[in-house]
Amino acid sequence: MRKLTVLFILLLLLSACAQEKNSTMSYDEIKKMMIDSLQTEDGKKALRQLLEEPSFRELLILEHEEVKKATEETLLSKEAEDFWKKTFEDPKFKETVAKSIQKQQQDIMKELMKDPTFQKDLESFFGQPDMQKQLETILKSANLRKQMEEIVKETIESPLMQTKWQELIQKGGGEGDSSKSEDKKDKNSEQKSSS
Repeated sequence: MRKLTVLFILLLLLSACAQEKNSTMSYDEIKKMMIDSLQTEDGKKALRQLLEEPSFRELLILEHEEVKKATEETLLSKEAEDFWKKTFEDPKFKETVAKSIQKQQQDIMKELMKDPTFQKDLESFFGQPDMQKQLETILKSANLRKQMEEIVKETIESPLMQTKWQELIQKGGGEGDSSKSEDKKDKNSEQKSSS
């Protein structure tokens, strides 16, 4: 009887273990197990090997036509146009974009200024009679004169220029004083020689 009881208990335990193995694991358990296995050295090594395989890399690269189509659909759509208009209304965003492309713009302008065909195009553009008239009108306009006055005023009042102005005034004053003292010496010597 005792052997039968022990056998019965063993069968019960075995059937319980078999039921646990047959039951499916939950999503979270599978996810945790996968993450744990990927973080091991073997898992990282397997991923590296997979990424180095040319056939797998080809799967990751999108075809040219698909990229072109996606770009046209997203960037050139009406929704994208509205998005960019709204985004460029933000002054901080505009400033960030301007700063990010400033160096490239300067390089492009420097290269263009060295290009003889670009120089000829500029000369012909500004040499047109209509353009010269417009430039003359702009240069004589009250708005431009007012802006120029403001620029000159800001330049004069600039803290960076204050020291330069003082140096120029001191140099001008020093030269004026030395020339005045030389003039006085010349006059005194002339008066002494005449008397």
